[in-house]
Amino acid sequence: MPHRIAGLSLRQERLYRHLLATGPTSVHTLQERFGDDVHDDLYELTVRGLVHGTPLMARRPSIAMNGVLTEQEAELRRVRSYVEELDRLYDNAHHPAGGDVITVLTHREQVQHWYEDLNATAEHEIMQLITAPFLALSPPEKTGASGGPDRVNHPAKCRVICEWKVFQSQSAIKGLHHSLDRGCEIRLADRLPHKLLIGDRRMAITPRYARDHDVHPQGHDVSQMLLVHPGNLLDFLVQVFEAEWERALPLQPDPGRFTGTGVLDADEMVIVEMLAAGAHVERIASALGVHPRTVNRRLDELKRKAGVTTLYQLGAHASRHWMN
Repeated sequence: MPHRIAGLSLRQERLYRHLLATGPTSVHTLQERFGDDVHDDLYELTVRGLVHGTPLMARRPSIAMNGVLTEQEAELRRVRSYVEELDRLYDNAHHPAGGDVITVLTHREQVQHWYEDLNATAEHEIMQLITAPFLALSPPEKTGASGGPDRVNHPAKCRVICEWKVFQSQSAIKGLHHSLDRGCEIRLADRLPHKLLIGDRRMAITPRYARDHDVHPQGHDVSQMLLVHPGNLLDFLVQVFEAEWERALPLQPDPGRFTGTGVLDADEMVIVEMLAAGAHVERIASALGVHPRTVNRRLDELKRKAGVTTLYQLGAHASRHWMN
């Protein structure tokens, strides 16, 4: 629904838009088009400074409504100031007691809350490690790569590193597409040390236990996570991310979009993406956990499926038909 001018009736809005579109118009012509009530409507528009002159014409909106814009901008500043005050109250109540550097999150709802909070409040940079299996904390259509809400025109820079096996999850693929559309930089790795989300280098979320730990305390559906506050531990996690970022393989500047049509299975999508990014057979085999001969056999199958004979031709076919 288009925005309305506050205080105008729908009929008055239509009359004003008509004058904007047609230019100077006589009252008689307007009366024939809009009826006898047009006199009252024109009076209201004139009092508000939206129309003037004889014959009547609309005043430029940016001039006529400058006072309204100034007033609403001032109100927005008052609301922002009030919300910032409420945020300070919230931060004081939720700050770790006794200066602790971590808070243990033991429930899925807590983890989801802080994932959403870090994504929504980051103003400078979001840094994330995504490991398999992928954990979606929100519906894919409402998320970015983080599994948290994706904001339109989000001001923060976004850098994400994914394990190759993450591409076996359709939910993860949808989230990564949202992140790519938002302008995130995404790199790919064979294996990452653990899941990690860092917001503005001021707070982070990471698992409490090593990823190979067999025990999930108290049977929670989400293993306990740590909310890490400013300090040496947070600085160390930033260094971990930067080291993994340097080792990870960048996606192409025009990264592939998986079609989801069933043309390729999950392993074939990984092979095609890694091949397009320049990975060699041994690295692809390592990512898939198979022997290089298996990768060569799958590449031969892909070439037959594409109707080509060389890897170069396979890459060209994939970029045109499977990855866009």
